[in-house]
Amino acid sequence: MINKSKLWFLTLSSIILVLAIYYIAIPNDSDYLVFNNTSEKEEAAESTSISESEIITAMRVQKEEEHLESTKLLQEILLSSSKTVQEKNEAYEQIKNLNNNKSIEEKLEKELVDKFNKNFFVQIKDNNIKIVLANTKESNSLANDIIVYVNSELDGNYYCTVKFE
Repeated sequence: MINKSKLWFLTLSSIILVLAIYYIAIPNDSDYLVFNNTSEKEEAAESTSISESEIITAMRVQKEEEHLESTKLLQEILLSSSKTVQEKNEAYEQIKNLNNNKSIEEKLEKELVDKFNKNFFVQIKDNNIKIVLANTKESNSLANDIIVYVNSELDGNYYCTVKFE
């Protein structure tokens, strides 16, 4: 017979596994470059896309590792027999919040890429959204457009910052 703690562990582990596979398996359009006979300016633009992708990818990997570590610690609380029901409920709510934030981040990244045609990194911590653009010239108007768009999409519930790397 399977008890509640084992069921929680299996459920959460399955969700994490599915999300990890989904995140890895989805092709990122900016990772693909079309190589043909081009001028030197276009070749320089292609090499910029590669390094841009590397910076963003490194940030995503670090964010994913932090997410997995946080989820693992919270799962240990859920499965611990020495923790109170209230502590377990708080851990469960935190896991729900982490997964909700991850969903919002992925949705927002996709929408920003579609709207602005640039490669973005989005991270939510508490009520703050950090948006990073790699290898893009700083532009106050672009940053303002991004902030206005994010606030309109998320009803102004978050404090949004835009950083150019």
